[in-house]
Amino acid sequence: MDFKTRRIRYKKNDSIIKKIWRKGIRGIKSIFALITGNKKKRKPTGLIVGIIVIIVLFFYGCSSIVSRIGLINVIGIFGEELMTDTYGNTNVLLLGTGGEGHDGADLTDTIIVASIDQSNKLVPMLSIPRDFYVNVDEIGGGVRINRVFEMGKYKYGTEKGIELVEQTVEEITDIDIHYHVLINFSGFKEIVDSLDGVEVYVDEAIYDPYYPLDGTIQYQTFSLDTGLQHLDGETALKYVRSRKTTSDFDRSKRQQKLLFAIKEKAMSKNILLNPGKIKDLYYSVNDNIETNFSIRHIIELAKISQDFSRENIVSRVITDDPTSCGGFLYVPERDFFGGAFVLIPIGNDYDFIHQYVDLIFHYPEINKNTMQFQVLNGTKTAGLAGETKAMLDRLCFDVVRYGNAQSQDIETTSIFYKAPATTEEETEKTPEALYFLQQLIPGNISTEIPALYLEEPYKSEANIILELGKDYAQSKPEDIFYQYYPSATPSSSDEETSEQEAPSTQTETSDES
Repeated sequence: MDFKTRRIRYKKNDSIIKKIWRKGIRGIKSIFALITGNKKKRKPTGLIVGIIVIIVLFFYGCSSIVSRIGLINVIGIFGEELMTDTYGNTNVLLLGTGGEGHDGADLTDTIIVASIDQSNKLVPMLSIPRDFYVNVDEIGGGVRINRVFEMGKYKYGTEKGIELVEQTVEEITDIDIHYHVLINFSGFKEIVDSLDGVEVYVDEAIYDPYYPLDGTIQYQTFSLDTGLQHLDGETALKYVRSRKTTSDFDRSKRQQKLLFAIKEKAMSKNILLNPGKIKDLYYSVNDNIETNFSIRHIIELAKISQDFSRENIVSRVITDDPTSCGGFLYVPERDFFGGAFVLIPIGNDYDFIHQYVDLIFHYPEINKNTMQFQVLNGTKTAGLAGETKAMLDRLCFDVVRYGNAQSQDIETTSIFYKAPATTEEETEKTPEALYFLQQLIPGNISTEIPALYLEEPYKSEANIILELGKDYAQSKPEDIFYQYYPSATPSSSDEETSEQEAPSTQTETSDES
């Protein structure tokens, strides 16, 4: 990684302005007039501000900006092609810090990776928890990931600090990071306030009597009721920082949710056509953001963003719950880490996380379409369907039913799917999810579903039926997750297999015989 970190700021002699001028456009003032709808001459901050907002809002529905200002043809001339990986995706690392005047000013308590998939018009996002424990030789070994930038900056400077975070995230995810955006609390609050606040629907009430009182060692109480709430900058910051009475994983979800809210407000007509608001946004980020995006890269983002919508944003987190989506971490004994609370990947390596990231970043059809699964145990191996369901749950597949198959003497595993297509061409196309599934559970893919599975008690909303055979039971790897979380092991109280027993009709419960 040899990306130069630069601070985005307006310069009168910026080379891109010279290039625009030379191309015969009437000048930056005219472009600003297009953006604001005002034909009077104004300072040439509008275009740059609009572009910066695209970075900060991180591709959330940026098409609204582009379509309204009508500059696609203009910016198309000057954009610079974005770097991509072998899948054609552009991967961006978003970091949030406290900034000057806050405790832990350089701790990156927000770490989000977004992958811009231009071909499929998708932006899957992944939040990495701040307590994820990593080893970074350049800063002396093991440390929680939120301290990598802080220690790297102290030892080597800002650019190297960001580079070390990039390298660490690349190791965790097994993807290339092409660009980064780092923003601090001050910039965050000012952006929200410049928008006159944002509206967020609070799913669960928050009561946190341990919210840090900046500049002191004391606490203050932060509370927020359920329902639709209007948040100013200070309250919005507390909403995304609070964690003492919830969890870091809840906070990651709130951070992604608030980004949506900022996008919605910034894209509203009143904001886009208000020169004063645009100027406020510009000054909010001017001194509070670090990025290796060039101006021309940002212009290219504005150009391609017209094809993306909110529905194409996929949000994921990595958690320590092995029964839930993204549950690939565990909490080790604190004595081994100086009494600190840290999170370690299951298996003590990144193999499961690599598999998870590969699925959400590189199998776009899974993100675009709803796949619902029914898992059936066709063997005498007790708990096989339950273990398989847990594995699929961790990968964020939707398992709507699991239990016994029509027989417990099935030799070969089969993957049946109900083709929803209306044309022969679509019917013949096998969903990508099934090819990914074959890597985990080798089996024959077929649309010829046994008639019995289309009737009660097997009838369900599932469009994929996974019938596990003896071949899978004999060759499947040991499920090591329950070595770390024994209490999460599927119930075995009713797992004495009997060929004569009829299958249970329960759904979303362990009903294996």
